[in-house]
Amino acid sequence: MALGAPEDEIVLDTKWFQVVARRPPGYADPHFSLKTHDYVGIVAVNSRGEFLLVRQFRPTVWQTTLEIPSGHVDPGQTPEEAARMELFEETGYEAEKFELLGDFSPDTGRLGNRMWGFFAGNAVPTCNPAYKPEQGIETVIYRGGIHDLVREKDFCSALNRALLFAAVMQGKLKL
Repeated sequence: MALGAPEDEIVLDTKWFQVVARRPPGYADPHFSLKTHDYVGIVAVNSRGEFLLVRQFRPTVWQTTLEIPSGHVDPGQTPEEAARMELFEETGYEAEKFELLGDFSPDTGRLGNRMWGFFAGNAVPTCNPAYKPEQGIETVIYRGGIHDLVREKDFCSALNRALLFAAVMQGKLKL
């Protein structure tokens, strides 16, 4: 049985997200979820097939993680525009072609946004003089293969791993 769209009760509103309470039929208590902007993740490789990754401290897990470049889709921006901007800002690389790997639900239990995955092959260092490395983010040219990468202790994001899997399944990367 399909349910109609519920009315959201905004319990907390911040610049990054809203906490939403919904009252599905038959639930004694409200169901709480987060409403946030969509975000993008970019599986990017250079002409040698090396991964373009970033290393940054993540307060939520209180550790420095190794990740694919990613970020929010700002209002009025397309997911591809956001992906191009994030790759440039976080790594200083650009790619001519961005191929959509898909749009995914990051967490059907608590998050109401979408994650847009892109593959950017043959990424090259930017020639744009306006590029300045983003504070707190270290660009990593990862020379190992996929098997090595998924064994990295700090490459721990399930969403990053899902995008790698999507790239392999769509023939963009080889195991």
